[in-house]
Amino acid sequence: MKNQNELTTFSHELKNSLTLIYSQLQYIEQTHPELLSDLHWSGIKDDFSSVFDMVRHMLSPASDASAALEPVDLSSLLEEIKYSWSTKLNEHGITFSVLTEDSSPYYIKGSKTKFLQIFNNLISNGVNAISRKKETAREPLISVHLSREGSFVVCSLSDTGIGMTKEQQARAFYRGVSFVPKGNGIGLSVVSEIAKDLDISIHMDSALNQGTTFTLIFPGLADTAK
Repeated sequence: MKNQNELTTFSHELKNSLTLIYSQLQYIEQTHPELLSDLHWSGIKDDFSSVFDMVRHMLSPASDASAALEPVDLSSLLEEIKYSWSTKLNEHGITFSVLTEDSSPYYIKGSKTKFLQIFNNLISNGVNAISRKKETAREPLISVHLSREGSFVVCSLSDTGIGMTKEQQARAFYRGVSFVPKGNGIGLSVVSEIAKDLDISIHMDSALNQGTTFTLIFPGLADTAK
């Protein structure tokens, strides 16, 4: 955007367009009640709601940011994300697994919208890395593991993709830096920026042709039903 006025106009028109699209989705559902039992339709609505919330939060005044913070069960959120990505992952023959150290909720405090941004970008990065890998000896896989370390929740997300060199890793989180042809270099920079805002530590371990693991350490919460 060239200036603040253009950004304001863009945000206004974007929210209007999203509102119109959602209204059409509601109309379609009302005229085709059989869709209420269709899991794919429910997934579309949920994903659209997430996008709408993301846009609304990103375009809200900074003073509204704290109001978006809430306890989020990371294990449940990951299952939602897994379902949302299922069609795309199936297209690429990629298995997605979520493993937890125990069956209790993994509560973290923050914005569900921001957490969705983090994981959608990391998973997109993993899908691209796997699709660019020519060697097929290892199963195409994105795996997530949740554990606890004291008061922290540790999330490791790994892919069996093409991986990165040490030099690439050093620049991976810089905005505008991409190692993918025609990539925009925004995804991982967004992850890094959100992590800083929400006091999430993030570490990356990667090796060329071996894959990449992102480890995120979230300030945890005691089990709560808030």
